[in-house]
Amino acid sequence: MGKKGSFSSPFTLHKFKLRIKARGESRGALLMQYHNLHRLFKCIVNYVLLLVLLASIPCCCGCRPIEETTAGTLAIEGNAVKGRICFALDELKAMEEGFIESDYFALNSYGTSQYIHFCGIAMGYLLQEEVALKEHASKVTFTADDGYTVEYMLEDVLREDYIDEQNPDVRHKMILAWEEDGREYDPKKGNPFRLVVGQREPGDVNKPYWVCYVKTIRID
Repeated sequence: MGKKGSFSSPFTLHKFKLRIKARGESRGALLMQYHNLHRLFKCIVNYVLLLVLLASIPCCCGCRPIEETTAGTLAIEGNAVKGRICFALDELKAMEEGFIESDYFALNSYGTSQYIHFCGIAMGYLLQEEVALKEHASKVTFTADDGYTVEYMLEDVLREDYIDEQNPDVRHKMILAWEEDGREYDPKKGNPFRLVVGQREPGDVNKPYWVCYVKTIRID
């Protein structure tokens, strides 16, 4: 045990002197080994510090990670997207060409139905005009901020002929709504977007596929 305040590491010169006596090794060779180990240790420390620094650098891909995305922001990502992109609520509202305001017929699994008035953006417009998709894009997954997901084929997201069984003349597009029956969604309750889609055919139970609080759209 060394004196108080002394360095008792096995790499100290004192230990090397003992090794010289025990093994008959030259002082110069052991000193060289000591200095080599010391340099190796410094290299390891510098490497670890570099990794910590790189990990602290913010993401530079144009959007913060999903877990840091602020309320009111929609993230679109995936293997079939040419770069992850985020849209704030105000940006979506400014897309006048894709704006939809309409009454959607909702039928749930209990057999009850109702009409709900929505304002939002057409998903077809958003993906085709505002997002750069790769040629192999085929699957679209909508994820809510609580982790709930619904998956569609891209062709179903782009459809413009969803129906209303009580009004045969109506044709609907799939939309991402931010307003329901005259009231915008409260971002304090969840991300203020809701996926809304019409019926594929009469009797189609469509309301369970209306995802509330959509936070991420993944395209693969």
